[in-house]
Amino acid sequence: MTSENSVTSENSVSEADTSRASTVPAGGAAVRCLSMMTAGLVAAGLSWKAMGLIGDVFVLPPKLAGLSFGQAPPPEVQAELAAATLQMNIKNAGLWMATTGGILGMVFGCGIGMLRGRSRSGLRVAIVTIVAGCLFGGIAGAAAIGAHVIARQNMAVGATSPSDQLVLLMHSLTWLIVSAGIGWGIWLGTSRPDRSRVDAVVVVGLAGLVGGCLFPIIAGIVFPSVNSSSPIPYLDPTAGRILWLSLPSALMGLAIGRNG
Repeated sequence: MTSENSVTSENSVSEADTSRASTVPAGGAAVRCLSMMTAGLVAAGLSWKAMGLIGDVFVLPPKLAGLSFGQAPPPEVQAELAAATLQMNIKNAGLWMATTGGILGMVFGCGIGMLRGRSRSGLRVAIVTIVAGCLFGGIAGAAAIGAHVIARQNMAVGATSPSDQLVLLMHSLTWLIVSAGIGWGIWLGTSRPDRSRVDAVVVVGLAGLVGGCLFPIIAGIVFPSVNSSSPIPYLDPTAGRILWLSLPSALMGLAIGRNG
């Protein structure tokens, strides 16, 4: 009997949360979207700062790092250097993006909890979304480096950087993975109908994809000095990395707020 009462109580809480979310007036929905977009921009700023503080944790082995520029090492050494450089880049990018995903998950998860009136599900959403953000962020970092390598391998003869289409695909893939992870965390952390959960993953994922796709386009117009062909824009100029983080994060916030 006690177990049945507990289940009934939990269902009542879930239904109450869903009812509150579905009866928000139009003005409330606009405020919710604006709040989550702002949260996304805050998360982007925190991620930018965190990346700068972390820096290059993983470096080349001393014997390879000591090779001077202009030197022509034997082919086997060149192959070893290329493999070590790739591993180093994947590890650093994975760490940076795992941190970014965790920050996004924390900010969005806490934001959802607050918008729901600090319901009992708020803490659960935050924790699950942080874990999902870290996991998918790490995967996205590795995927970004892999996509960059493939893009450079498919450069046209005489080209100095990958084609615009490959650059768009690289950034879109990176942010699709991160945003899908955030959506998945929201899916697992909230008590909603299955269709609504699927919508969360799809809508948030598409928002991140669009943000990643827009980055090279907007950067090329507003910040021509930014190298958008890099999988993770360099710190200098600062505007490039901030824009790269802000566009997908703001659109993800909009999607989360719009989806309730």
